[in-house]
Amino acid sequence: MDPRMRTIWIATMALSAAAEALAAPAVTASPAKPKPAASTTAKAPASDAGLPDAIAVMQKTERVMESLAKRVTPAVVNIRRFVKDEAWWDHLKHNDPGSPGWQLVSAADQLHPEHRPLTGGSGFIVSADGYIMTLRRVVVDPQTSEPAPFVEVEVQSKYYTAQVVSLEPTLDLAILKITAPDPLPWLKFGDSSKAVAGHWAIAFGDPDGHERTLMPGFVAVSPSRECYQDDMSATYMQVSMNVPEGALGGPVVNVRGEVIGLNARLAVSGASSPAPQERSGLAVPSNIVSAIFQALLISQSRESPWIGVSVLALNDTLRAKLGPIKGIVIDNVFAPSPASRAGVQVNDILSSMDGQPIVSVYDFQRVLYDRGAGSRVRLGLVRAKKPLEVQVTIDRRPPEATTH
Repeated sequence: MDPRMRTIWIATMALSAAAEALAAPAVTASPAKPKPAASTTAKAPASDAGLPDAIAVMQKTERVMESLAKRVTPAVVNIRRFVKDEAWWDHLKHNDPGSPGWQLVSAADQLHPEHRPLTGGSGFIVSADGYIMTLRRVVVDPQTSEPAPFVEVEVQSKYYTAQVVSLEPTLDLAILKITAPDPLPWLKFGDSSKAVAGHWAIAFGDPDGHERTLMPGFVAVSPSRECYQDDMSATYMQVSMNVPEGALGGPVVNVRGEVIGLNARLAVSGASSPAPQERSGLAVPSNIVSAIFQALLISQSRESPWIGVSVLALNDTLRAKLGPIKGIVIDNVFAPSPASRAGVQVNDILSSMDGQPIVSVYDFQRVLYDRGAGSRVRLGLVRAKKPLEVQVTIDRRPPEATTH
């Protein structure tokens, strides 16, 4: 195992084990006559009594983490972009002594003539047939904010050219597809709603080079509410570790190896590179990623579908007020928008879309992305305990509809 990974583990586990040792009851000897000062049979200080147990806890935890790494790491991938750069390639081809750079360029950097490689980030395989989740900023050309001409994925030292299947600008997500001769290792989505503050959260990544990252930590703050569109920052999971830039797009897993989040920074519309931002230690919860992944596989969209509403899960207060109703709350309405033109109002209850029941924010996301921009949908609403139906045409989210 990579010595750096082991060092990270031990440093984190030592804190946990030491705390357990300190919490153990002190050992108190029975009253006895004082022994002579020269005696060599004195007992060890009580403060050392819990040390063997603490070391055992550390070793057991280390074995768990080592096993976890063996199961998760094969499905974590490195992603690079290749952009058009004829001048760079010309220097490379003629070995121009006046041009800056290394004299030898690896074969992996010369995979696509006339194109120069750029660092990208990480991702993870979510199906045996080669679908990959990552961040949008990892795969787009910084100059155009469009998918790079070539996107290369490294899986266990093998290189594959990836197809950009879908992009989601609002949440900064991307779906890639590679084709391999044999089934690929993949990771299962877990239930991020069960990952509460204090639970283990282990971030993986595969930056450029031979290093791979494993950063153990904890869920620091669960998403404060199930919300969508108006305040996207409310949907992020906060974790105790800050991953390096090359690990952005990689998975955050629980102790069972299930994906509970995707390493991220605050999404910025049009973001084209994994540039540092003020906030870090964030992950897009797996429930959001999974819902959008399923929908984008069908729509294969590169836009954020938008009807101009912010939606919120029903809370106990609203349920007590409204009775046994199923749906989600229209928390805010942007004007002008498809929703405002259709007469949708704040505090309406959205109960269905095109006849499909909507009982959670994730249902809303799934149907919205499944239909995609340009589609016309029927919204089943409840207003003042009375049902009504309106029709809206899904639009693209405009830049002025900020999400933070």
